[in-house]
Amino acid sequence: MTFKKIDAPSIKELFLSQIEEMILSGELKPNDRLPSERELADTMGISKTIVHEGIRELARIGFLDVVSRKGVFVADYASTGNIDTLFAIIRYRGGMPNKKMLVDLLDVRIYLECPSIELLARRQDPENIKKLETLQENVRSCFDSDIKDFASALFLYRKTLTSLSGNCITPLIMNAFFTGSISAWADYCEFTGRENTYHILAQTTEFIKAGDAWGAIRLFQECITKYKNHLLRDMS
Repeated sequence: MTFKKIDAPSIKELFLSQIEEMILSGELKPNDRLPSERELADTMGISKTIVHEGIRELARIGFLDVVSRKGVFVADYASTGNIDTLFAIIRYRGGMPNKKMLVDLLDVRIYLECPSIELLARRQDPENIKKLETLQENVRSCFDSDIKDFASALFLYRKTLTSLSGNCITPLIMNAFFTGSISAWADYCEFTGRENTYHILAQTTEFIKAGDAWGAIRLFQECITKYKNHLLRDMS
């Protein structure tokens, strides 16, 4: 019998979480001015050092603007945020982006993955094909696993596809999307079906093997479009 260690959040993490929640819930709105660090520390019963460090962290994430000699203001994070802002929003939603955000993320995936597919199909490298075939079989071996394990296997195939293209940035962005929203990948797998998901990957590999970039891209875009339409129907 094994018991896992319980890690309690630090005071700083609790401070960050409370301010993030107040911003994302709309209780604090863009351009609202926060009380001084001393006032926040006294009101929340924590040290001024923690407040100071927390404000700097929230500014880095994109939720706050620190204006010299004027104070700390809530930022318009929708226009000035970054990838960390996106992670925070997804965390706030329990690991699942809302449907509008998910539709937008799917559009980003098209921009990221289609050029990678084209490059791989053009090269027709036997070693790359072998890696993709191994990963697609790994997906099939997860048919009876938990849906998140199946989604993880699918993600590994898609991420490897982008990394094999030679672009070192795209896989990092893919990692960011997966880390923050595994529930979204699992939802896609449930919508598409495990067997169908596997067959799509097998077809993708065959298209790349044959040098048919357009066939692989068209298949990918069709799958994304079907899932997007499903989400859009739910939104209407």
